Amino acid sequence: MAKKIKELEDEISQLISEKDKYLNIAQRAQADLVNFRKKSSQDLIESEERSYRKIFHQLILVLDQFTIAMSAKVNTKTYKSWKEGIGSINRNFISMLSNFEMTEIHYESGDIFDPNIHEAISRVDSENHKDGEIVREISPGYKHKDYLLRPILVEIAINKKNK
Repeated sequence: MAKKIKELEDEISQLISEKDKYLNIAQRAQADLVNFRKKSSQDLIESEERSYRKIFHQLILVLDQFTIAMSAKVNTKTYKSWKEGIGSINRNFISMLSNFEMTEIHYESGDIFDPNIHEAISRVDSENHKDGEIVREISPGYKHKDYLLRPILVEIAINKKNK
């Protein structure tokens, strides 16, 4: 009987030791998971900040170009070249945006008003257009890949004849 008790005590001791071993492994795995989540979160923040810095760097270059253009003395003789310079800056800016997969979207003649890509910011009387038809584009819209950042700002017609 004493021998049986001794065997059971040894087995209990071994099972406790084994339980402690697995508990320790589980605790370390849980700590590793917590550390991994913290590291992943920090890496994501750092990646976003690097992306912002890349964009800001490009924006600063365009801002520098505008600053130089705005500090230039413009008169009737230099106006044409100054205007061409501003146009060049605008093209550079659009090109820079395309490097980040951002595109301008425009209204095209015949387009029907679509609230998913258009935003009506004014209404004008028109007998030449149907009620609610787009009359003109006020400002282009912008997309990043397939995400609409800003809709195309448009003016729509009010046709009083149709009312």
